[in-house]
Parts: sequence; structure tokens; C-alpha cells
Amino acid sequence: MILRGSKAIDFLSEQAVKEDPGASSHWKFYHSNFSFKDGEMKGIQGFGGNRVPYEGFRKLVHQFFQKPYRNMAEKFDSFGQIDQSANIITRKQNRAYDLDVLRQSITLSFLKNHCPNQLNGQSAVWVIGDGFASMTSLLLANKLAKRVVLVNLTKTLLVDLYYLRLWLGVGEFEKVVKLYSSEIDGEDIPHETHDQEFEVIAIQASDYKLLENLNADLVINIASMQEMNPEYIAKYFSEIRKAKKSNEVLFYCCNRVEKVLPDGTLTRIGEYPWLPEDDILVNELCPWHQKYYEFSIPIYKKYDGPIQHRLVKMTNN
Repeated sequence: MILRGSKAIDFLSEQAVKEDPGASSHWKFYHSNFSFKDGEMKGIQGFGGNRVPYEGFRKLVHQFFQKPYRNMAEKFDSFGQIDQSANIITRKQNRAYDLDVLRQSITLSFLKNHCPNQLNGQSAVWVIGDGFASMTSLLLANKLAKRVVLVNLTKTLLVDLYYLRLWLGVGEFEKVVKLYSSEIDGEDIPHETHDQEFEVIAIQASDYKLLENLNADLVINIASMQEMNPEYIAKYFSEIRKAKKSNEVLFYCCNRVEKVLPDGTLTRIGEYPWLPEDDILVNELCPWHQKYYEFSIPIYKKYDGPIQHRLVKMTNN
């Protein structure tokens, strides 16, 4: 089935009352108070920042504390443009350009620097786990991809599409956003479509097998595989490897070196199902993901554990 534009949001809002198959204990906890009724969302937790825009002196203070992160991005040529677009996007969404969004801006600038062939405006990019559609919006606003495939748990995907509509506006949203679903019968899902200047294809995590119909040049996962059960990490890896229909698919993976979920499940980025034949292009602790800031001493605080990022040319198995 294909649902277009706001019909996709309506469908997801109906599905959001159900428990997501395969959701880890992490997301069962953070989704426990989520609700969406009459266009109003409540209980948004664990998706990233969602404060109102910073104004006046408060804005200046945040800009001052964000300066070390912006300094890290100065070596990436595209950061200035991406940074400006993030400011416009968050304004239209009536939310702050906070550290969560800034890190997405820096990451996309990093990727544009390291894999320009995959971000040439004609490519297909999968975003597995987005927050408020931040990465998806940045890819489209900077014309770095022709198609973005956005995959998320149902409740989080609902939030993604809701905020994507705030930025795009209703008219554009209706034209370019499609939800592919196996939930009920309907229009057949095509293997490839290129009928718009750009398009967004949304897929619920429970429908991850629909990714088999779609090509990918670049796959992005930031701080969400660490919140999945290992068997679902393995399923995504399998789909990513099968997406190598073009010459190569690159996978950017930025996740905790080690994380323990509420039920005791342990995930380690080094134990994800990598293969010896994978070509690792970047493998290091991610500089802009090691600390966050708060208005208390010390200002800059480390996360519970180090966060590593890898850029890998994936072997097709």
C-alpha cells in the first residue's frame, strides 16, 4: 500500500496506539506516555530536543556554548550552507536550533566532505532512525539527495512526518511524501520511482523488508542502532548489504561503543555484524558526540559512554 502526504500521518496516528513489534526495552520505556490526538502530541521523549526557539540573551548564551562544536565543523566546506538551512528548518518547525540539530548539521557536512558521490543531488539515501526528521530535512533542503527513505518505529515516524510537514508546508508535503506499508492491500509498491524533483519514502520499522524494493547509495544511522535489540540490528545490516544495487553503498554508523538497555540487553558497535571484507573508510570516536552542555558546573559533560562513528563501504553478501 502507498499512502501519500497527510494520509500517511493519519494512518500512523491510528497505528501509534499499538505496540511496535520488535521495539527494544529502551523504546518501550520512552514511548510509554506518547499520544497523538487531534493534531496534538504528548509524551515526546527520547527523540531529541524539542524546545521553543532560543531568543534574545538566551540565544546568545546557547550560541556561545555551541561554539566548540561549530569550530569542529569549520574544516567542512559545506557546513556554512547546511548550518543556515538548519536554522531556517527549525524556525519553520517552531523549535530551537539546539545541540541535537547542530550535530546533525555537522554530520551531514562531514559526510558531504567524505562521500560527495553519494550526496550529489541524484542519490538515494536511507535514514534509519531520525529525530524530528532533522537529517531528512537537511538532506532535502541542501539538495543532496533525490530520494530519502526514512525508516523508524511507528510513533517516532509519526513525529518525523509531522515535523517534516511543518517545514515543507502542506502543499509540498502532499506532493513528495509517501508511506510504503504492507499493513493493508492497496497500490503496489514500485521498485524505483523518480516522478518528483525529490521524494521522501517513509517505512515503519516493522516493514523493514520493504527496503528490498529500494536502492541506496548511502545509509545513515545516528544513535539509534544502540537502542535496538541485536537481532534487529542484524536485519538492518542484511537489508543494507542487499541495497548494493549500484557500484557501492556506504554506511555511516554513529553509535555508543557499548550500551546497556533497560532490560539488560547489551549492544556494542564493534559487535554489529560487520564483515572482514567491509572497507572501513573512517573509524574513530566521533568528536562532536562525546559531550553535551548544560547550565551547571561543569558546563560540558561526557555522555554515559564514548560514541564511535564509522563510514564503511559495505560488502554485498
